[in-house]
Amino acid sequence: MLTFTRCTGQDTDFRALVTELDAELDERYGTQMEFFGQYNHSHDIAEALVAWVDGERAGCGCLKPYAERTVEMKRVFVPKRFRGKGVARAIMAELETWARELGFTTAILETGILQPEAIRLYEAAGYERIPNYPPYENVKESVSFQKVL
Repeated sequence: MLTFTRCTGQDTDFRALVTELDAELDERYGTQMEFFGQYNHSHDIAEALVAWVDGERAGCGCLKPYAERTVEMKRVFVPKRFRGKGVARAIMAELETWARELGFTTAILETGILQPEAIRLYEAAGYERIPNYPPYENVKESVSFQKVL
């Protein structure tokens, strides 16, 4: 059974999943993570989410205000053992619901070209590619998306 816990970036379970995410990103991107890492801090995030499947941590994500009515989806991650089961789509849907509750009308996000599964997820969830937004505007390894909530 899939459930969610809304928390902050300080939550122990959220931090454990982010550690897994960072390790996977380091494998994929290597030294490029020095650039991306500076924009991925989530310890100070007020709205973080942990997904659970039958009591096991199955994924995470968080919201970061970007502009008055625009929120950035960040740190969306599902460990390999839970992929292909709809957990990531459910995390995105829950984050979007939460963003609407907070008054946001648009969601943006950035992912990397070495994450084709993430790109497919966001496109399947109704996100449209947009020009890279700051601070990713001149980063050829980045792909940016937007969705009207």
